[in-house]
Amino acid sequence: MADVHSPDRSRLYHFKLDRILGEGGTGRVYRGIDSTKGQVVAIKLFRENFFRNRLHQRDLGKSIRRFRKFNHVNVVEIYDFIEGDEGNCMVMEYIDGPDLKWYLTNRTWNLQERLIIMAQLCNGLQYLHDNDCIHHDFKPSNVLFTRKGVAKVADFSLYGGGFILEKLIGGIGEQITPMFVAPEVIKKEKAVPASDQYSLGITMYMMFANRVPYMVDTLPKLYQCHLRILPEHPTQVNPNCPRILGDVIMKLLNKDPKDRFADCDQVRIAIADIGKSRI
Repeated sequence: MADVHSPDRSRLYHFKLDRILGEGGTGRVYRGIDSTKGQVVAIKLFRENFFRNRLHQRDLGKSIRRFRKFNHVNVVEIYDFIEGDEGNCMVMEYIDGPDLKWYLTNRTWNLQERLIIMAQLCNGLQYLHDNDCIHHDFKPSNVLFTRKGVAKVADFSLYGGGFILEKLIGGIGEQITPMFVAPEVIKKEKAVPASDQYSLGITMYMMFANRVPYMVDTLPKLYQCHLRILPEHPTQVNPNCPRILGDVIMKLLNKDPKDRFADCDQVRIAIADIGKSRI
């Protein structure tokens, strides 16, 4: 049987490819070696149907090249955007551990460990927001871990404007993506930093309640939940989740972005003392 991780090509531009790291609605990610620098990198080759038109491709390339100046321990570093006959690809920091989606399936529930992860994600999102960048698609598969356990936010701002809604309705994206979309984005309003907070809240619900907040089986029902229905309090679903933590999560899931936190720093502060010994 062939190795499912074996690349379907040996080279891409000046990179020698040795492994497929993942695949989703936006494209396929390879591990490769930059033959000019000897550096191990991750390369996302975008699907052709990801781009609406040439203008979208140009704007994405411009945004990604702007991200090259970003430097934060909890944000995946972006190196370059390459356009050419071999396809459009983003070159970024190679992260040698699993993603948060894997973590949720394979790690036992540990309050303190999960709070540490969430604090790191708050720091990463706050850095992006401070640099005028909204993620637009924050979810567990877009959080990567190093082997030392450092959490890093990946795949930020690939869906400018209202394109994320077109992507969801068009069925191009991963099925899990609609679970994380903020109500204002569904209503085709402009995404704001608090929209990422909503996605963070859904992720935290999964982290601390051990299930998704909305147990529905169709996309229209899910959108109606996002727009009108509050989920059960996380503490009611999982008694091991402290009520004060559940309250933080419910605040993140407010339907109106103005009713969420002022910023992700405030979220981090709100959870800072949860789980610490009271002795």
